[in-house]
Amino acid sequence: MIESNQFRVTILSIWWGAFTFYAGIVVPLGMRVLGSHTQMGMITQQVSIYLNIFSLIIFLLYAYSFRYESSKTDGLLYQIVSLSLIASQLLLFLIHGYLTVTIDFEKVKIINPENFYLLHRIYLIIETAIWLTVSGLILQITLE
Repeated sequence: MIESNQFRVTILSIWWGAFTFYAGIVVPLGMRVLGSHTQMGMITQQVSIYLNIFSLIIFLLYAYSFRYESSKTDGLLYQIVSLSLIASQLLLFLIHGYLTVTIDFEKVKIINPENFYLLHRIYLIIETAIWLTVSGLILQITLE
C-alpha cells in the first residue's frame, strides 16, 4: 500500500510537471510558431478546459488523502490548503467561462479587450498562486 505522503507528492508532482511544461514550453512555443498571442489563445482556451478538469481532479484527490487526519493540527492545516486549491480551481472555471464569451472564435478576435485582459491577468495570477502553493507543498512533503 502506498504511503500517504508518497501518494501526495506523486499526484502533486504530476500536476506540477504537466502545468509547468504547458505554461513554460507549449504556450511560448505555440506563440512563436503561430506568430501571435491571439492565435495561440484560441488553442489555449480549448486546452485550458482540460487542464482545469485535470487540476480539479488532482486537488480533490489531494484533499481526500487527508480524510483520516482531521485530528492532527498539520492535517487540518493541509485540509484547509487543499480546500483553498479546490476553491481557486473552481474560480478558474468561472473566470474561464467569462473569458470564453469575450472571444469571437470565427473571426479570431477578442470582442472586449479591456475586460478580457483584466480577467486574463486575474486568471494568470490565480494560476501562479496555485503553482507556488503546489511547489511549496511538494517541497515540504519531500523534506519531511
